[in-house]
Amino acid sequence: MKDNVRVGRIDGVQVGLHWSLLVIGGLLAAELAGRRFPATAPGYSGAAYGLAAGATALLFLGCVLAHEVGHAVVARREDIGVDGITLWFLGGVTRLTSDAATPKAELWVSGAGPLVSFALGVVMVGGGTAVHAFAGSPLLVAALTWLGVINIVLAVFNMLPGAPLDGGRLLYASVWSRHGDRRRATRTASRAGEILGAILIGYGLLEFAFGAAAGRELWIAFIGWFLLTGARADGHAAEARAVTISSRPTSARADATERSA
Repeated sequence: MKDNVRVGRIDGVQVGLHWSLLVIGGLLAAELAGRRFPATAPGYSGAAYGLAAGATALLFLGCVLAHEVGHAVVARREDIGVDGITLWFLGGVTRLTSDAATPKAELWVSGAGPLVSFALGVVMVGGGTAVHAFAGSPLLVAALTWLGVINIVLAVFNMLPGAPLDGGRLLYASVWSRHGDRRRATRTASRAGEILGAILIGYGLLEFAFGAAAGRELWIAFIGWFLLTGARADGHAAEARAVTISSRPTSARADATERSA
C-alpha cells in the first residue's frame, strides 16, 4: 500500500495517506450525519449533524493512526525497522522492514495496536458518560460514545486469531514460542486467517441473500475476502523466504538462522 500524500513524521516514522481514505471518511461522515446521530441525539439541525459527523470521522481516522503508531513505536524499540505508516480504505498499515528477533518481541509489537485502540475506546466511552452525567450536549455524548465503542470493536476484531490481523501475529508468536519454528507458525496463522475470512464471506453472503441490510452484509463479505487473500499472501511470502534461505550455502543459512533466533 503506497502513500499518495505524505503528511509528516511521528517519532521519526513517515506517515502517509492513500486516496482510498477519502472513501471511508466520506462513508463514515454520511452514515453518522444521516442516520446515527439523528437517531441517538435528535433535535439538531442538518448542519450541526454534518459538522459533528465530519469531526467524528476525522477523530476516528486519528484513532486508527494512533493504533498504527503503537505498532511502530514498539517495533522501533525492539530494533525492528519501520518503513512508514499508510492510512487507507480498510484502516492502516505499518510497514516493517525486518522481522522480530524473538516471539516475545513479536508479541509486544503485534499487541501494541489493539491495546492503544482499547485504551482510547475506554477513555472515550468514559468521556461520553461524564458529559451525559453533567447534562452536556447529547450530540457530543453520541460522538464520544460512538468513537469509544468503535475503537473497542476495532481492538477486539484485530485480536481475532488469523493473519493478517494483529491476532494472527499473536498466534504466530505463540506457535513460534512453543515449537521454535517460524515456518510452522506462519502456516498456522495463515490457515487460521483463511478460515476466518471464509467464515466472514459466507456469513455476509448468506445475510445478503436472506437479510435486509444488504450494504452492511456485503461489507462484511468484502472484509472476509480481504482477510482470505491477505492470509494467503502471508503464507506464500513466508514459503518464498523459506525456499530462498534453504537454497543458500550452508554458512549463509547458519548466519540467517542465527539472526532470526
